[in-house]
Amino acid sequence: MNTSKGKWAQKVYTASTEADGIFVTWSSKPSGLEGSYVKPFKNYYLKEVADLELDKKWKIHGIYSRRDRKDLAANKVLQGSHNASYGWDCFVTAAEDGTAKSIGKHITKALNEFAQQAEEFKAQKHKPEYIFCGDVSEANSSGLKPLSHFLLDQDVAEVVKYVFENGNEKNAVMNQDDLLESFFGSAEKGREMLEDCPWRGST
Repeated sequence: MNTSKGKWAQKVYTASTEADGIFVTWSSKPSGLEGSYVKPFKNYYLKEVADLELDKKWKIHGIYSRRDRKDLAANKVLQGSHNASYGWDCFVTAAEDGTAKSIGKHITKALNEFAQQAEEFKAQKHKPEYIFCGDVSEANSSGLKPLSHFLLDQDVAEVVKYVFENGNEKNAVMNQDDLLESFFGSAEKGREMLEDCPWRGST
């Protein structure tokens, strides 16, 4: 590893979740204690995702704030840095194939390529660099953590919609306890969050 790059590069981590085929990736500053500055990457994604199919190109299907895991029940955003007014962003991937390692490396490559050509960084002599630091999937006694371990409950509902709305009735999804538990931590919480969630084709 290049020593200077390893010292100053932003650190990228990816975790598998209990929800089948759902991965969460985030980037930190070298200290590991604060979120990386990914606002230009995020803004470009939100603006161009449909036209450039960035969800397929970058393997990112949504950008959300990380959940503060110090108090999961509070359903609060993890701040990007101490006393910050913004959240620590993460990237969600829905992939039928792939691993946390392969997904993380792919997103790290996308971050580096973007940093080299983005207008926001053209004047900088030293552009942001990112290194993939590994699969940080966490397991409890029964397996991997549910998606709600990483995202706010309302954002988990958005991911469920993204994955299942096309071709599935909402009631059918809401009746699958194991599926809801893998996303929300409990079937009861899943039904609560999806109950009033707009759903294509539902009345």
